[in-house]
Amino acid sequence: MTYSSRQFIQPHRSSFTRAFSTGLAGLTLSLGLFTASTAHAAGEAVAKAINAIGEFTVFRTDGIQEQLEGKGSLPLYEGDRVTTGRGSQGLMEFTNGIQVALNEDTDFLILSRWESDKGITRILRLATGEVWVKTMGGPKPLEIETPVATAAVKSTEFALKVQPDGQTTLTVVEGIVEFGTAFGTCPIRTSTISYGNRGKKCTKPAPTNVSPTIAWTQGIRQ
Repeated sequence: MTYSSRQFIQPHRSSFTRAFSTGLAGLTLSLGLFTASTAHAAGEAVAKAINAIGEFTVFRTDGIQEQLEGKGSLPLYEGDRVTTGRGSQGLMEFTNGIQVALNEDTDFLILSRWESDKGITRILRLATGEVWVKTMGGPKPLEIETPVATAAVKSTEFALKVQPDGQTTLTVVEGIVEFGTAFGTCPIRTSTISYGNRGKKCTKPAPTNVSPTIAWTQGIRQ
């Protein structure tokens, strides 16, 4: 395990700002019912990065930049921006057991939302790139937002890819995802794929071979 030296960086407008400033709605993947405690101490880590291949960088809200190289345990907090470089990958795990793998050129922000009837839901605001998500031990409260669509899921395994123009590709490995845009939703089931585009309804689910879609995760998950 290797950490880079902590560096202070000047906050800057990232691809999040550009991607979401003009977006009408984010893509949201809600993973199940809330079961965790609603009480969280200030500054408590919400996840940890546990493996990295290549360039895996975390930008803290206080301007500090940190990197993980190889296997380790780098804490992640609400407000952190996480990125991977070209040819790089990463693996993180939320405190409730949800695993998230990041493919190359991925850029997202870790956020959360609190609701009196549901408690805290963790949010990944995905500006661009590709992630693989698997719930561990049943339904868990996680949402993923992209610039163009919405989706709601329970216990499942899926991959989500966002192009620079916001086009979102959802591949469901196992389970059911309600995937939609402002123009409607459609259920995406095991071994099917759907596309979300700005200003259009999501495409009808089509059968797909999911193995090539998630093949990139094998190395980082070992």
